[in-house]
Order: sequence, then structure tokens, then C-alpha cells
Amino acid sequence: MSSLLTNTSALTALQTLKSTNQSLEQSNERVSTGLSINTAKDGAAYWSIATSLRSDNNSIGAVKQGLGLGGNSVNIAYQGLNQANDILKSIQGKLNLSLSPGTDKFKTQTEINSLLTQLKQVATGASQGGESWLSIDSTSGSGYQNIRKIVSSFTRVQGNIQVDNLEVDLNTVKLYDKNTTAGTSGTDASQTSLATYQTAKSSYDAAATTYKTSAQTAGDLTTWTNATNTYNTAKSTFDTAVETANKAATKGADGKGGILNTQYAVFGTDENGFRKQYQLAVKDIDITTSQNTDLSKIRAFIQVVDRAQKSIQDSASVLGSMQLQVESQKNFIDALTKANTTSIGTLVDADMEEESTRLKALQTQQQLGIQALTIANQSTQSILSLFRS
Repeated sequence: MSSLLTNTSALTALQTLKSTNQSLEQSNERVSTGLSINTAKDGAAYWSIATSLRSDNNSIGAVKQGLGLGGNSVNIAYQGLNQANDILKSIQGKLNLSLSPGTDKFKTQTEINSLLTQLKQVATGASQGGESWLSIDSTSGSGYQNIRKIVSSFTRVQGNIQVDNLEVDLNTVKLYDKNTTAGTSGTDASQTSLATYQTAKSSYDAAATTYKTSAQTAGDLTTWTNATNTYNTAKSTFDTAVETANKAATKGADGKGGILNTQYAVFGTDENGFRKQYQLAVKDIDITTSQNTDLSKIRAFIQVVDRAQKSIQDSASVLGSMQLQVESQKNFIDALTKANTTSIGTLVDADMEEESTRLKALQTQQQLGIQALTIANQSTQSILSLFRS
């Protein structure tokens, strides 16, 4: 039955065309954006997961920047420590040279002063953003914080965000600290029995002279034997006296400060072999007051430089280990970002080959729908022909 009021065929064709147009619009959007899920209405679950992953990637990007910045601080401090260690090697060589007879200690001190200036420049110059980890001021009230934190990772566990840090304790790497505490004194090797020492040494020296003379005129066997016995007895007496005195000497305690301005409690031996205790810092090296009759202070400075070198090497090892951690974390963050990006693509990216084929099919369906609607609308016109005759 045909009806002028209700055109069922047209209504059906119109509904089909609307559906096709909606699908075509959706397909056009996917092709233009490259996304199969662009908003929550396209798929709430996948859209929510993808949005969280994108947010995580943004956070991870910030972590990577922080890690890069902190890693640069670690690298700068590490390079500074290595350079300081090389300069200390040069200073150590100058000190050893100054023990040789005839060395011009004033010229050598001038060279050492230049190296000490370089050490200070290295410590203050090894900085980033105006902050040096090697030259600090830990004075109370200065706002000093010994722990420096480097953002290292970002994780989401059961919906909860967690940011982890790598920590550097500046107290373990600082070369200079304006806040210092002097070391405490110990005691020198006792010379209360100096007369005994001097008598033993005189016998030692006399026996040594006789021994050398006998060696040159070895034809006198008796003189040779007597000189040898006297020499051995005197030497044993003297060595025993020195050993006893040295065992009773005490070193004192180290002060506090940076590696290069801390007063270290060390021993230096004088020309007779007796220990003398000192509290000395690398920054205060001065060999001009040492006489050839007593080079114990220079020997003590050699001990101070050796201790400073060992401390710097330990600090460099700590920072070197942290460099590896930072590099490893950077690599992990890169891998994590790529994994998240891949996951987002799997969830929301459109299959462009499929969408292209679908788009063409929908365009054809749209044309057919328009044609069907046109035919359906023309059916009422055929009814009019029944009334013309």
C-alpha cells in the first residue's frame, strides 16, 4: 500500500544514509588524526590508559632533563677531582726533590705556590649554575646542605607515582671548606735521654769512620775486626734508642675541612730518625723554613699530600660509580619512553591501510544511500500519474 503521509522507503533510506555519514565522519577523523581513539567516547578504557601513558612520558621527560643536569654536576666534579689529583702528583714531586742536598727551596716553593693556586682555581671553577661541589662553605647559618639529590627515576606502581633520587654527600668530595677546625697536637719522639742518644750516635759515627778506614787498609785484620764490632754495637744501641723513642710518640688528631685545607696529623722524621708530629694542610705547604739539618717538616708534608691524594681517589671513585648509575638510568629512561610510546600506539593509533579502504567503501555507500533516498522520494510522484487521466 502506498501512502502520501508516510514514505517508509524514504525513511529507511534516510536512516541508512545518516548511519553511513556518521561512519564516514569517524573514518575521516581517524585518517586526518591518525588515531582510532582520539577522545573518551571512542573507547573510554583505552583512551584512559593512553592518556596516563602520555602523562608518564611527560614526567619521564622532566626526569631525563633533571638527570642530565645532575649528571653534568657529577661529571664536572669528577673532572675537577682528577685534575686536582694530577696537580698533587706534581707537588709531591717538588717535595721529594726538595729533600735533595743543594736544592734551592725558595725557587721550589715558588713553583709549589703556583700549583697551590691552580688547585684553588680548579675547585672554584668546577661549578655549574654558580655552585661548586668542590669549594663550599658549611659554616652554621650559611644555608649549607651537604646532600645533593639528582632525580633519577619515575615509576607508577598501582596508580601511585614515585620519584627516586641519587644522592651525593658533598662532605665526601669537597676540596675546600671555609668552615675548618684545627687538628690537635700529639707528642714528638721523646729526647729526654738525648745524652744517651748522642753518645750512641757519636760511637756510631766514630765506628763508621774507623770501619771505612779499615776497609781501605784491609791488611790489618785485627783493626778491621775491632772496628766492625764497635760499629755494629754502636749502631744497634742507637737504633734501639730511636725505635723506643718513636714508639712512644703520638700523632694527634686530624682537623676538619675540605680535603686540601684539612689539617692532617702526621709524622715526619728528622735527620737522626726521630719522629716529629705535625698538623699540616696541603694549602699551607711551605718548605722555606726547613733546614738541611732537619727536613722532618718536608717529610711530613709529603705524608699530607699522600693522604690528600688517597682521599681524592676515593672521592673520584664514588663519583665515577655515580656516573655509571646516571648513564645507566638515562638508557633505561630512553627505553621506557620508547616502550610507553609503542604501547600508546598499539592502543590508539589507527590502521591507515584499513581506514583508507574503509573510507573508500563508506564513500561508495554514501553515494548509494543518496541514490536510494532519491528513488524512494520519487515513488510519491508516480502516484500522481494515477490521477492525471
